[in-house]
Amino acid sequence: MPFKRRTLSKANFFLVRAFASIGLGITGYLLIMKLTGEISSIVGCGGEGGCANVLGSKWSAWVHIPVSLLAALFYAAVIALSFLRSRSLLISSALVLIGAALWFMGIMTYKIESFCPWCLATHITGILTAISIFVTTRRTGPVSWTACSIFAFAPLSVLIGGQIWGPEPDTHAISEYAAKTKNKPIHQRGSGRQLTYGGKIFNMAELPFIGPADAKHVFVKYFDYTCGSCRNMEEDLDKLMEKHPGKFAVVLLPTPLNRKCNSNLKPKIEDHPWACELAKLGLAAWRAQPESFPEVHKRLFSRPILTVEEARREVSRIIPKEKLSQSLKDPWINDLIKANTEDHQTLSAQSVVMPKLLIVDTKVFQGIAKSSDIFVSAMEKLFGL
Repeated sequence: MPFKRRTLSKANFFLVRAFASIGLGITGYLLIMKLTGEISSIVGCGGEGGCANVLGSKWSAWVHIPVSLLAALFYAAVIALSFLRSRSLLISSALVLIGAALWFMGIMTYKIESFCPWCLATHITGILTAISIFVTTRRTGPVSWTACSIFAFAPLSVLIGGQIWGPEPDTHAISEYAAKTKNKPIHQRGSGRQLTYGGKIFNMAELPFIGPADAKHVFVKYFDYTCGSCRNMEEDLDKLMEKHPGKFAVVLLPTPLNRKCNSNLKPKIEDHPWACELAKLGLAAWRAQPESFPEVHKRLFSRPILTVEEARREVSRIIPKEKLSQSLKDPWINDLIKANTEDHQTLSAQSVVMPKLLIVDTKVFQGIAKSSDIFVSAMEKLFGL
């Protein structure tokens, strides 16, 4: 017996309104967090969970308007449409919800490479809202799917186009750090070129670095090999050093985002798997064979992130296993990591994001620039190049 067609006026929109209300609640919460500054606009690892990285990225805004605001307004519109009972508009809205969910989940996975449970909940709620629209309106009369698809394609194109080609928000900050980092014996021991940042002394010769030892400008970078933003900054620094050969060097201070070797992490920061092991391998390589450190450093920043076993294999191709194993026993490694994490805690008074780049005196570059060109231009302006 064929199903009896219902009129749209008799359809039960309870599920549509329920899911849309949940979506409105979640996006409203994220909007409040964004507008009150709970989620920084600075992009980087080490924020309070992946949500800080996702909601601090350029993808969290459309032409300087928070995406969470657009999403909240759209969920409110779906609720209103469920009372107006326009099937074509509801179907079009469902297609927009699915398209937007797929777009942002793809961005979160492949571009930002961070996981935000609240954001994922929003996208799943959007898909569930769309499914409930299809189910509720499936036997309420004919509809032009072609027209609905075209109607949905227009706002999706504007959204995606605005995010790709529209104006981008700043995703980094150059700030003065007010809290004074204490001098650590392990950072200043030995003889050689000394660097001073806000009264803190680093002995360049005894610490891992890339670039010429006599470079005019030397940065100090606190980073984690498992941090995507830290890897992105490597590309920025490479471009700067290629454009201005011999003028820049970088002291590299591994600061693992894992409580196994970093007791200074804030409670909400998630542990990064293998962060401690990769940091120790990098430092062991520096101690065992300094001339090979730049190559090891690049290998440890491989993506996808190397497991401990993969990292050992990669480093062992450059440094003999016996030499590396012996170097890993050096207590200097744990002592340096401890000092680095204490510094990072002090530098995180304004923002917990990583990487942190000491650039001159008390100036610190936090997060990552929107592009390598913007980073290079900022450094050229700062140093008069």
